[in-house]
Amino acid sequence: MLHLRLLMSAILIPSTIGLFAWDHQLGDSAPVLFVLVMLISARCVWEFVTLTRNAGFQPNLALCLLSSWLLLLLTWAHHYPWGRWELGWADSRFVNLFGVFGITAVMLLMNAVFRFPLHDSGTDSNSAPSKAGANIGTLGIEFFCVAYLGVLLAMTCQLRWVGQGEGYFALGAMVVATKMGDVGAYTFGRLIGGAKMTPKLSPGKTWSGGVGHVATAGLAAVAWLCWLGPMISTGWHAWNVVNATLFGVVVGFTGLVGDLAESLIKRDVGAKDAPILLPGFGGLLDLMDSLLLAGPVALGMWTLLSFMR
Repeated sequence: MLHLRLLMSAILIPSTIGLFAWDHQLGDSAPVLFVLVMLISARCVWEFVTLTRNAGFQPNLALCLLSSWLLLLLTWAHHYPWGRWELGWADSRFVNLFGVFGITAVMLLMNAVFRFPLHDSGTDSNSAPSKAGANIGTLGIEFFCVAYLGVLLAMTCQLRWVGQGEGYFALGAMVVATKMGDVGAYTFGRLIGGAKMTPKLSPGKTWSGGVGHVATAGLAAVAWLCWLGPMISTGWHAWNVVNATLFGVVVGFTGLVGDLAESLIKRDVGAKDAPILLPGFGGLLDLMDSLLLAGPVALGMWTLLSFMR
């Protein structure tokens, strides 16, 4: 398992860096990132829906995917002339984002109404589940899917446009802190071991691994924000060590919670892993879980700490 993870990492990391460098050269429209994120969203929504269907629910895959894509389209629309519409006092990307989420909520509710059987349809696979509360449960899953893989991913993508040409400096800081935190958790957990953090939710995680996760995330953020990032681009200005450490610790901790959140979803539906995509990593959800929660927090931390560099 470890050698597969190392091999896939050796392929994925350089490929991702190359794609980001290409996208940076193409300007604020970020077409490469757009295509990548839309593909990630499609796969993650499919994995999520597949997991919940294993538990007996029947969320609408097409509607969940369409809703998530609409939210991502809005994220990019602001960076094209045809997408910069005037909304008066509400002329804000985030107000628009949640406006579209409101529209998707109406779509999901309408679908739930029409999905509900008018008559007892027995075991008809096209009808809603007959047990009490099943329709509300399915609707709740659809809402959560759109929020989890639409809203959170769209907010994470906003890191691409922070500052003056610092988008990939910010995205890199979030990814480095989160994923190096994963490495630290695995290393500390294997070397030290000790008491389990959440034995029923994620039996492999220990408190020593959790401390290692947060500490390594802080160190990695310092390395990126204070040294490596500014070496890559002269337009990326080094942070002071205190702010860089604070950014890494908070984002790393959020990434750890994101990992546990996905474990909660899998355990609750009775699955050990998401449908496998990458050898050594499992499903794409298993790779994205920490980033989905860390992204919006990183956006807030970046905005806050940018004033105190």
